[in-house]
Amino acid sequence: MSRPVEELLRELETDVQNLRVLPAAAVRERGRRRGRRQTAALLVAGAVIATAGGIAVDRSLGGSTVAQTAEQRAAIDPCLLALPDNPAAVRIRVLDGGAAVGVADAAVAELRTRSFSVPAETAGATADRALGAATLVYGPAAIGAASLLQAEVRGEVSMQFDPARHDDTIDLVLGPAFTRLATSTELNQNLVSAGEPTAPPECSTVVSRTQNR
Repeated sequence: MSRPVEELLRELETDVQNLRVLPAAAVRERGRRRGRRQTAALLVAGAVIATAGGIAVDRSLGGSTVAQTAEQRAAIDPCLLALPDNPAAVRIRVLDGGAAVGVADAAVAELRTRSFSVPAETAGATADRALGAATLVYGPAAIGAASLLQAEVRGEVSMQFDPARHDDTIDLVLGPAFTRLATSTELNQNLVSAGEPTAPPECSTVVSRTQNR
């Protein structure tokens, strides 16, 4: 049996009177707390995204640097470490780097006597002042040949490796301290003291076997 409408209205009125209404300040405080929770959640999410993005950028930049270094190393010609079997395979350009008058011409003549290949048109040309007795400037294709030529010179020799050089010619820059080439005994002693030629750090491909030219 349905209840009278008047009775239902009286119960509803009683419920409304007993309803606890929060003060306006409490309502505002609840809203502020809810807003702070939402803001904190957004900040945390943003920090996670920024961190992930930073890691991705760092990895991308690092990969680019590694790739660039690999490309630079790949552009260098193969480094030949083998000592030449024949002095004629060693091509030398003699340059005057502060040597006494006439010394460069005498060195050219002696090198040719020892069967080294010395172009006539470059003999005695002027260059920057050399350190010690001589300075050798050479590229990847002449590492072994430069080691042999270093042993041929009496006195302190400065070695300058040029990774961008593509020919096998060695610049022999004679300095103020140069007096003569080494004797056969001094040559053998120098070779034993120097040991096997080693590849500079710029080399990516190393060839140690004897090259036939």
